[in-house]
Amino acid sequence: MQLNLSQRSTRVVASHRHATPVVTAPRQNTRCSRSVAAKANVSTPSNATAASELQSLGRLSTIVPDTLAMETLTPGAKLAAGTVSASVLRSVLVSESLGLKPYENAIVAAMAAGKNSNSPLAAAADPLDRALVNVGAMLCDVVWGRVETIVDPNLANDQAAVTEKVRLLAALYAALRVPRDRLIFGLPATWAATQAAKTLEAEGIATSLYMVFSAAQGIAAMQAGASVVRVNVGRLREWYDKNPGAIRNPNGPREDSGLPAAYDPAIELVKELYCYGRKYHPKTAVMAMGLRTRQDALDLAGLDYLILSGRVMNQLAAVDTDQGYNDGLSAVSASAGVEAVLTPALAAQAEVKQWSGLTEAVWKSELGPAATELLAAALKLRANDVTELKKLLASRSSAAD
Repeated sequence: MQLNLSQRSTRVVASHRHATPVVTAPRQNTRCSRSVAAKANVSTPSNATAASELQSLGRLSTIVPDTLAMETLTPGAKLAAGTVSASVLRSVLVSESLGLKPYENAIVAAMAAGKNSNSPLAAAADPLDRALVNVGAMLCDVVWGRVETIVDPNLANDQAAVTEKVRLLAALYAALRVPRDRLIFGLPATWAATQAAKTLEAEGIATSLYMVFSAAQGIAAMQAGASVVRVNVGRLREWYDKNPGAIRNPNGPREDSGLPAAYDPAIELVKELYCYGRKYHPKTAVMAMGLRTRQDALDLAGLDYLILSGRVMNQLAAVDTDQGYNDGLSAVSASAGVEAVLTPALAAQAEVKQWSGLTEAVWKSELGPAATELLAAALKLRANDVTELKKLLASRSSAAD
């Protein structure tokens, strides 16, 4: 996914293009099934209609479609965000879609660039690094924010290795003349990677900490100056559903008290990090992913970024609000639409105690069983993505030889 950290916007479409050189890979305009751009101005009552929940929500939060950007854009349209990762590259290579052929060509070209000392990608010995950057450079032409490049999760517990890897990737992008302000690097929210983010942010390299399942991880990322903290709502909620004996609300009634368990620890974690960030670390934006339902999205209206699946976007688009509604004679002037749940005013009033600077020992003690288990599982899954992709790249390289 891709993030525009310089300004808040409700648009997914931009009218300009950024010319980004890519190693011998043709570009194409790609397809988009839906725009989240909301109609902000009413012209005449005859053509002013009520906004859907999707449009209304888009005025409060930047909506990032959870999809491959190269498969979802109409000619001339752009998404707010996009990601290049091992799993994305593998999807491109195994796909039979003609729309992905230019990206497959970019991967093949990146592999061959290692044998060409004149290539701007030749500085990278690892073909995975070259492929990530070459495809990422192409994505810069179909999104208007920052392209997120997911760093090899096998390095997650080595601060120095993460730092050097991101510096290398940033240098490769620079060789392809991709501006640094178009880039953000995705790091797993381990202690080592979080400390790497502190160094990188100080050098002007934007980072996004994902695999966040606890307040300790999110707050450590904020203390490090990370640009974005990303919480996986769905995964965290599923963990609690599978572990009914776990304490959901440390300040609420016991789970076996007979009282209804309306407390959702995943949604509440996002709210807590939003309020904490607004109060003590306003530079860091908060993003929610793994939103399974329309209600999940509405419960976090006002959050900086919401990653929504096509199914949830369709659910929101199917529900009309009275925002901008007109009766055929005059537009309704005081219609509200989707109401913001998270606002700067709410954060200012929230009773959120500031954490002192975290140490690794305190960070580990504050993770809790859910975050500890989910982080390990997510790292294993992402590492497997890299392994499978490298096997696929090796087979392609052998076939080419």
